[in-house]
Order: sequence, then C-alpha cells, then structure tokens
Amino acid sequence: MSDTDAASNNPLATPADGDWASKATTTVVGYVDTVKGATTGKALVASRMAVYFLAAGLIALVALILLLLLIVRFAVVVSGYLPFISDGEVWLAYLVLGVLFSAVGFFLWKKKGV
Repeated sequence: MSDTDAASNNPLATPADGDWASKATTTVVGYVDTVKGATTGKALVASRMAVYFLAAGLIALVALILLLLLIVRFAVVVSGYLPFISDGEVWLAYLVLGVLFSAVGFFLWKKKGV
C-alpha cells in the first residue's frame, strides 16, 4: 500500500490534512524570503552602491588628471606662439597656470573661514 492509499483509507483524515506539508513549506519559505529580503537585500544594495561610487571616483580622478595634463599642454602650445617665447620654453605657461591655481586655492582658503 502506498502513502496516498493509507491517507485515503484513514476515516479520520480530511482532504485538507494531506496538504498541510505543502502549506507549512510555503509558509516557512515565505518567512525566509521576507527575512532575506529585509537583511541581505539591503546589504547587497549597499555593497553595490559602494562599489559603483568607488569606481566612479577612480574614473573621475583619472579624468581630472588627464584634464589637468591637457590644460598644461594646451597652455604650453599657446604660449609657444608668442613672439618673445622661444621654442621649447614653457615658463610662461607654468607661470600663468601657477598664478591661476594659486588664486583659486587662496579663494577657497578664504571661503573655508579659518
């Protein structure tokens, strides 16, 4: 005799009694999914955001360095067209950029309010 035959021959068994195992399993799985979503889901989102922000920060840092190199090279090329600058001299470009960056730095230092 199989298990289904034993359940169908039980005079005290009701049709809902045979389904209690699947209902219990569904309930337990539902609670586990709820707890997992409330704990691990938030941790996964936070870790993904941290990785994305770190990657974006590194890309921004590299882009900033490349932009500064481009600005310096552009200033050197432009200063080379001036009649009083010989080929290969970069002192005027460095002087102009140094004054510009120093002025921005002094302005930001004043805004800091120390």
